[in-house]
Amino acid sequence: MPDERRMTVIVVPNDRDNTRTFELTYRRLRRLAVGGGITAFVLLMMAGSWIWLAGQAARVPGLRTEVRELRRDRVQMQQLSRQLQEISTEYAKVRGMLGADSAALPRVEEAGSATPAADTASGDSAEGDAGATATASSRAGLPRRWPLAARGYVTRGQRRTRGGLHPGMDIAVASGSRILASGSGVVSEVGEDSVYGRYVRIAHPGGYESLYAHASELLVRARQRVPAGEVIALSGSTGVSSGPHLHFEIRRNGQPVDPVTMIHNPNTQ
Repeated sequence: MPDERRMTVIVVPNDRDNTRTFELTYRRLRRLAVGGGITAFVLLMMAGSWIWLAGQAARVPGLRTEVRELRRDRVQMQQLSRQLQEISTEYAKVRGMLGADSAALPRVEEAGSATPAADTASGDSAEGDAGATATASSRAGLPRRWPLAARGYVTRGQRRTRGGLHPGMDIAVASGSRILASGSGVVSEVGEDSVYGRYVRIAHPGGYESLYAHASELLVRARQRVPAGEVIALSGSTGVSSGPHLHFEIRRNGQPVDPVTMIHNPNTQ
C-alpha cells in the first residue's frame, strides 16, 4: 500500500501577506532526495573530470617541447650515422688504394744507396740475383720475428679488397706497447704520414724492408743500424686509425710480401 503521509510546508512572508502552503507526500520527497543525490554525483564527477582534463592540458606545452627536442635529436643522430658511414667508406677506399698503389706509399731508399727501391720491371731479376747470392749471415737479418713485445691480435691480414690489395697486417695492441725490429738492418726512413701516421722503415738484406706504422712515439733515427728485437717505437693510433694498433708490412724489391709467410705469430701456438 503506498505511503500516503504528507508533509506541509508553509511559506510566510515578513508582511504576512500572500502566505503560501505546499503539501508534499513522503514518496515524492524520497524521489526528490534520490534525484538530488544523483544530480550531485553527476556534478561531482563532471567537476573531477574537468580538473583532470585541465591538468592534462597544462602538460601539453611541455610535451610539445619534449617532442620537438626528440625530433631534433633523431635528425642529429641520423646525420651522425650518415657521416660515420661516409667516413668508414672513405677509410676503406684509402686503405685499398694505398695497398694497390705502392707509389702512394712514402718513398724508401736502400741503406747506402741514392736510388729508390727497384721497380716491378727490374724486381724479378733483382730477386733472382739476391736469392743466388744470399748467405747465412744475410738470411739472419731477414724480418722473421714478431714485431711486438706483446702478443697482440691480428685483426686484418694481407688480402685483396675492392680497392686493391691491403698489404701487411694490422695487429691490435694496447697503446704504448713496444714495437720491435722484425729483423736486423738499417733504418731507412722515419717520419709521419697522413694515413700511416708516425712510421719506421727498416732495410734488410736481400732487398727486403719492413714498415711499422701508426706509432705514438719513434725511438730510432734514419741510418741507424738496429739488431732484430730492438725497440724502435711505441704503438699508438696516429694517422688514419680506428684504434691503437700496429700496421706491419714486409716488402721485397718494392713488392708486398705476406708477413704470414715469414714471421711466426705467437697467438697460433
